[in-house]
Amino acid sequence: MRQVVSGVLAAALLACGAQADIVTVTAEGVVVFNGVTSGALSAVRAGHTATMSFQVDSGVFLDGIPGDTRGYEIIQPSFAMAFSTPVSVGLLDPFPAGEKAYFTLVEGFPVSDGFFVSTSPTSPGGVPLAQTPLQANLDIGYVGTTLSSLDILDAAGVYDFGGLTRFSFTLWQVFPDNVRMEMEFSRMTITPAPGAMALLGVAGLMAQRRRR
Repeated sequence: MRQVVSGVLAAALLACGAQADIVTVTAEGVVVFNGVTSGALSAVRAGHTATMSFQVDSGVFLDGIPGDTRGYEIIQPSFAMAFSTPVSVGLLDPFPAGEKAYFTLVEGFPVSDGFFVSTSPTSPGGVPLAQTPLQANLDIGYVGTTLSSLDILDAAGVYDFGGLTRFSFTLWQVFPDNVRMEMEFSRMTITPAPGAMALLGVAGLMAQRRRR
C-alpha cells in the first residue's frame, strides 16, 4: 500500500526548483535468517533491523523495456546496507567495469507495478557489495495501479507491506557456496531530497551526470 507525499512537502519541492531532482530511497525490514559466516555481516542476527538506502538523480536513467521499466542510476557512494548490530556495507568499489547499479521502476509489466535493485534496468538480480562475493537484492511488486508513470518523482511516497504481490529482500552469494541472508520487507520510502546536492558534494554529482 502506498501513501503519497504530503501537500506541504510537494509545495516545498516546487519552491526548491532544480535541486529537487535528487531522490532518497530507503527500504526497511527485519532479518529472519543469516547464513553469512565471514566478514562484518557474520555479526548480523535474526531479529536485527535491516535498511537499504541510496540516492538517485531523477534525470539519470535508462529505459529498459520501453513504457514498462526505467532504471535510475544509483549514486554509488550513497548506497548503504545497514543493520542494527551495527554493521553497514556499501557497494563494491571499484564497481565491476562496464556495470552500473540501478533502482528500477516497473509499471504494469506484466500485470503489476514495482521496484527492484539490480545491475540491469530490465530484470532483478541484485548489486555487488563491498563484502564480496555477496549481492544485495530488493525486488517488490504491487497491484498494477500503484504507479502512474515511470517518473520517480511521481512515485514519491511511502510503500508498506499492504497490497504486495511479491517481495524479495536478501543478501546472497552463489560461488563458492550458496549463502543467503533473508530479510522480511516492511516499508520503503521514496523522498525527493532538495538538500542532497550539498551533502553529496557538487563534484561527485557532476561526475555522475557526465556519464549520462
